[in-house]
Amino acid sequence: MFDIIRSTRSIFDDFFNDFPTTTKGLMTTDIKERSNSYIFEVDLPGFNKDDIKVSIKNNYLTIEAKKEKETENKDEKYIRRERQFGSYRRSYYVGNVGMEDLSAKYEDGILTIEVPKEKKEETKYLEIK
Repeated sequence: MFDIIRSTRSIFDDFFNDFPTTTKGLMTTDIKERSNSYIFEVDLPGFNKDDIKVSIKNNYLTIEAKKEKETENKDEKYIRRERQFGSYRRSYYVGNVGMEDLSAKYEDGILTIEVPKEKKEETKYLEIK
């Protein structure tokens, strides 16, 4: 019975069933801890460096990426379209750090950001005379 069902399906259905069609894997992040900083490695495949913006506001590091939809050629007929277009955003709590404290690079679809650890304020005591 499975052979009958399988024979009515297109070869493209079989081929594309192995690929995820959601944005679940977008902006997956590994965070490494070093003695004085954290290293964020964010997957952003298919983006150009100019499509990515990094900001800090209210102690949150926010990464935004925007991918524009390509213009369509009326002479082309797609069998299947799975590439995602739109705006994506993800935020991470990083404490009291400023933009001037960050360093970043984008290479091979991976955005790497080094964020220094939040400096803890020492308790200072007033000398009483």
